[in-house]
Amino acid sequence: MPVQSSDFDTEFRRSGLTIAEAEAELGLSGRHIKRYLSGSVPPPKLVRDKVRDIALGRAAKKPAPDTPADFRFIDLFAGIGGLRLGFEAIGGKCVFTSEWDKWSQATYRRNFAETEDHVMVGDIGPYGADPSLIPKHDVLLAGFPCQPFSLAGVSKKNSLGRKHGFEDRRLIKSRSMSLII
Repeated sequence: MPVQSSDFDTEFRRSGLTIAEAEAELGLSGRHIKRYLSGSVPPPKLVRDKVRDIALGRAAKKPAPDTPADFRFIDLFAGIGGLRLGFEAIGGKCVFTSEWDKWSQATYRRNFAETEDHVMVGDIGPYGADPSLIPKHDVLLAGFPCQPFSLAGVSKKNSLGRKHGFEDRRLIKSRSMSLII
């Protein structure tokens, strides 16, 4: 007798995951996922919770279908997308992202569902050589590489015998001012 799976099936559809994406996200085989969806095997609580969290996360990130974006922005040196969250929260729409680190790219893709009007690239170099490849935008976001308190920033400053991180108040003040402008 099949187990009731309507809740899991509904949450799975709301999550927008394909079977292949679910395999990667959940660490399960496609066969297991299909069994949960068909109701022949009840999904474990951790699997149900993970699919529900994905569905809620994606639903929160989607603007209402009838609401156009107030402005379009691009996200350079994006990391895992922290700056993007704030700009989407005030009505922006991200149309282009550049992040060269493969692990950050993977996390970014998990945090933000791909859409047909958003381009994700690695190295920004080719786009700097031909800016016409970058979609039209109103705002350019750029995470500054190697903050003074990051491992790379600290190592560089240490090797040069300079102050770094929170020891250099002048640098923190100038960074804050540049973020406000």
